[in-house]
Amino acid sequence: MRYRYSPWDGSQSIDPLDPDALLDMLSRDLLEDGDLRRALERLLMRGANRQDQNGRQQRMPGMRDMLDRLRQRREDQLSRYNLGSMMEDIAERLQEIVDQEQQGIDRLRQQGQDQSADESMRKLAEQMAQRKQDAIDQLPDDAAGQLKGLMDYEFIDPQAREDFQKLVDELRQQMLGDQFRMMQENLESLTKEDLQPMREMMQALNHLLAKHVRGGATDADFREFMDQFGHMFPPGIDNIDDLVNYLEEQAAQMASLLQSMPDDMRRQLMETMQALLQDDQLQDDIMQMADLVEQITGRPLGRRFAFSGDESLDLEEASRIMRDLNSVDELERQLREAIRNLDFDNIDDDLAERLLGDDAKNILNEMRRVAHMLEEAGLARRVGKDMQLTPRGIRTLGERTLKDLFAELRNDRIGQHDQPNRGQSAEQVSDTKPWEFGDPFLLDIGKSISNAVHRNGPGIPIEIDPKDLEVHKLEALITSSTVIAMDMSRSMFSNGAFFEAKRVAFALNTLIKTRFPRDYLQLVVFSYFAMELAPERLLQSDWVDWNGTNIELALQKSRELLSKMKSSNRQIILITDWRPRPTWGPYGDEGTIEGMLREVKKCTRSGIRINTFMMDSAPSSMALAQHMMRMNKGRVFFGTPGKMGRYVLVDYLRNKRKRI
Repeated sequence: MRYRYSPWDGSQSIDPLDPDALLDMLSRDLLEDGDLRRALERLLMRGANRQDQNGRQQRMPGMRDMLDRLRQRREDQLSRYNLGSMMEDIAERLQEIVDQEQQGIDRLRQQGQDQSADESMRKLAEQMAQRKQDAIDQLPDDAAGQLKGLMDYEFIDPQAREDFQKLVDELRQQMLGDQFRMMQENLESLTKEDLQPMREMMQALNHLLAKHVRGGATDADFREFMDQFGHMFPPGIDNIDDLVNYLEEQAAQMASLLQSMPDDMRRQLMETMQALLQDDQLQDDIMQMADLVEQITGRPLGRRFAFSGDESLDLEEASRIMRDLNSVDELERQLREAIRNLDFDNIDDDLAERLLGDDAKNILNEMRRVAHMLEEAGLARRVGKDMQLTPRGIRTLGERTLKDLFAELRNDRIGQHDQPNRGQSAEQVSDTKPWEFGDPFLLDIGKSISNAVHRNGPGIPIEIDPKDLEVHKLEALITSSTVIAMDMSRSMFSNGAFFEAKRVAFALNTLIKTRFPRDYLQLVVFSYFAMELAPERLLQSDWVDWNGTNIELALQKSRELLSKMKSSNRQIILITDWRPRPTWGPYGDEGTIEGMLREVKKCTRSGIRINTFMMDSAPSSMALAQHMMRMNKGRVFFGTPGKMGRYVLVDYLRNKRKRI
């Protein structure tokens, strides 16, 4: 069997996420700053690499992938075409028409030179040929001027007349069609008089839009307009907002085209439009409509695109490209708004599929599902525009964090720490053992009968011998009181140790609440001050202040909290990367080393063990930690971020239970 691996290109199938997997992906961001909404936004924006049920790596595409594909589509268009060539196509066709007409003039002049014809007819033909020649010779050099001059010109050559009318029809259809594509079929061979229905529609439309700007347009006004002119618009326009969106989309194409052209060519195109319409009032109405749409939406129509290619194109192709580029911009706006509001319902799926391919709908549907997944699973709730984990979500996150840390334990096989004090209480566990004299008679009936059947074989009655009895093992439980003192100085943030400390504290809190409810765990965070922090606030960040490192205050606060506890197992887990100064004098907000060591002595006299996790390997840090260890008989671990959780949990659990 052969396997082929390739980068994700959007076409591969992606297994759907489940709520637990989603919470796993969000866990680091949640523990770092506690903002669920921002964490979800970042995940949906950047996507994620994850494993499927078979352990294979999969790429979950994010919004950034879709935006990159849109940008690439835009760049491909801009680097391919030369927008300046658009008027050249019109100029070439006009020149062909003029050349064709010139042949007609030459034929007419030849008739004037025909000696067999009547003299008056020859003279009339000569005069007409000269007038036509003068008119042709006086045509401007630019395409717009030529078009305007030929609009009132009476052609002699029938082919030139037909070709010119065809060109005018096409240009009028394209230019007006960019503004009102619903009129495209009705713009064939329109004369000035034939534009009257459009004039009436434009006046009524501007009246409706102006009323909407003032906030006075009603559904009845919209219905009255559509009853009269609805046949000029495509289906799907059900209210005035739909109408405005449609007008904005169509008007933006011509606006972008004009803004993207060189100044001289823009002037020519504007003059060409004026020549085609031959109606100043209609032109004013179109400009007024564009201005009203901008007032309603608050967005300028169209934008300038910088074309850099060399492939020529005509007006129809230019209009199509502008339509495509504006669609790219519109979809990009929808995508960014969706990620900003965590609401994907306003994205045009058909537009996304047209621009990004067949997989776009599937990606967007998965994003919609992910955006609401935690709420539907009861793990999160929306509070206004924010999102918060529910108590169930917080508990689930803690359990997932705990599971990750235990997975690290299994992988690294950290050594054991024995516990000499077994305590007084015990708890039944699922494991069993053969009954021995003196054991509590916590009989496992199923296993006891199974042992008898295996010993005697099938049959009734079943004879049970004392050697067949199986009883549940007991686990000695020791109540424990723990304070985690977390350094939140600037250096802890910069090396990643503070995130690891939060991760451990969060997991320990979950462990204690779910498996050892009689235990006590509290947090003390410290910088230049020390304060008590409820474990539930770990996912928040408003308490962080990273100036200074006062271990003396941290130990004092931790000792005060533990002195209220009656447990015989009391410990402080100190996580810091503090590097002491070269001398043993006072350091302002950082306290004194002498004061810190006095607190170590007080903890020792109170029977409080200090287990230190020193996230720094400098000789001065190691010497100080070892000095504390000799005074307190606690443990000292030296390491780097990523290793703390493994040591803390091993130490906690090894001091927590022993099988009997």
